[in-house]
Amino acid sequence: MTTRVTNIPMPPADFAGTNKYAIFPREKRAFHTVLDAHKILSSTDNPISEVRYSRTGDEVVVALDHPIAGGLLREEMRLVSQGDGLIMRSMSREMFDAGGLAVRREHVPDFRHESLGLPLATYPEVALPFLLAWMPLDGQRRSVYAWINDRFIAKVYVEVEGRHSISIRGASHDTIEVIMYPDLNDWIPMGAMITRLVKPFVPKYRMWYARQAPHQLVRFEGPYGPPGAPEVVLELSR
Repeated sequence: MTTRVTNIPMPPADFAGTNKYAIFPREKRAFHTVLDAHKILSSTDNPISEVRYSRTGDEVVVALDHPIAGGLLREEMRLVSQGDGLIMRSMSREMFDAGGLAVRREHVPDFRHESLGLPLATYPEVALPFLLAWMPLDGQRRSVYAWINDRFIAKVYVEVEGRHSISIRGASHDTIEVIMYPDLNDWIPMGAMITRLVKPFVPKYRMWYARQAPHQLVRFEGPYGPPGAPEVVLELSR
């Protein structure tokens, strides 16, 4: 199967709005994670993550709020059009304690800093589940680059796994299941044949999108971040 490195396409005209997701630990881990979602996530009843899509001037903005133990994780990704797709412009990440005090802060004001030599199709790994909905879900395997930090960028493959009807709290959703997994050749040159043989054993991120465009994210399972991050489940709440 041929693979295209693809920039995230422009969102549909009616993309702006807010989605809410129930967030909880993944029952069965697929990765050997260092951080445990049972400890990281908020212990309150029915914690809800909020995802806000908007446009500010020439920027597409994706803002994320996730409840964590004793506080809140807030992230903001700003993207801008280039050619037929979107590229990252800037991002910020803040962690707040229960009193609203920022205890961790990360800010990348110029994501496209020329001296880094980032490929155009490079996006923060935590944003990909919310951006891949705008990809053509046509069965063709594609790839993008997942940005963990300025010294760690991994090529990941994105492909359609199948079409399923899934139930979330009694509501049925017709979905397209999409998997995302790393290219192991980034670390060990294995060749095409061995790569095909080990693919079934490679841990995967799994996403279910609404079949009808625009393909809203309905469910996500995987590390929230790179392998080693806490594994969570996000399910559409409203």
